[in-house]
Amino acid sequence: MSVLGDEARRFTWRARRRRRILLWIAAALAALVAFVAVAVYSPIMSVREIVVFGAERVDKAQVDASLADLNGQPLALVTNEDVETRLQSYVLVQSYSIRVEPPSRLVVTIVERSPIGTVQVPAGYDVMDAAGVVLWTQPEPAADIPTLELDGQGVDSEAFASAAAVSLALPVEFRSGVAAVTAKSIDDVRLTMRSGAEVVWGSAEESDRKAEVLAALVAATAEQSISSYDVSSPETPVTR
Repeated sequence: MSVLGDEARRFTWRARRRRRILLWIAAALAALVAFVAVAVYSPIMSVREIVVFGAERVDKAQVDASLADLNGQPLALVTNEDVETRLQSYVLVQSYSIRVEPPSRLVVTIVERSPIGTVQVPAGYDVMDAAGVVLWTQPEPAADIPTLELDGQGVDSEAFASAAAVSLALPVEFRSGVAAVTAKSIDDVRLTMRSGAEVVWGSAEESDRKAEVLAALVAATAEQSISSYDVSSPETPVTR
């Protein structure tokens, strides 16, 4: 047997082996693609349940209705953009997140805007969040959030930014006891409690600390007749 013949047979064997390997790889890839396609587009992996969390002020029934047409869509192909187009008209929705739970559940978690004050307008009172977004308008001042008195300045002013920052720093339960936040300038913010007591706040700086000190003072003097609190220097507060 010639050396040339042996070499030809080895070359032919190697070529057949490479072809078999390539065929195996191609078959494996085709099987993987088919598996993914079946998994993604199978009715079993389609949206059949939409669960919404975090809807308190926004009408949950309306949100459910807005998302309803996602039912039947491939679960793996539902995107943030799909949900955004259906929720962008809800002013109360600040942000949201989605989570897929195979085989068929889509979970949408909503974060609502937090109302921190009302501003008087010709139509009544605009209820706003800290960014100045009007959440809704009502005819009377709110009973559980303060009125922001801005000395004639608008929501794009430093006065509004200061008043909003102060109101936002107040714990929700405590904020309901504040009738008004008055901001004549960025350094002159005052609160009027529903009890009638006045609070000298000063600037919006250290608002978290001032809110903590004020809440402690109000709790400690609950049985006393206090007309004013001064937390403009939170480490040396004054009551009268």
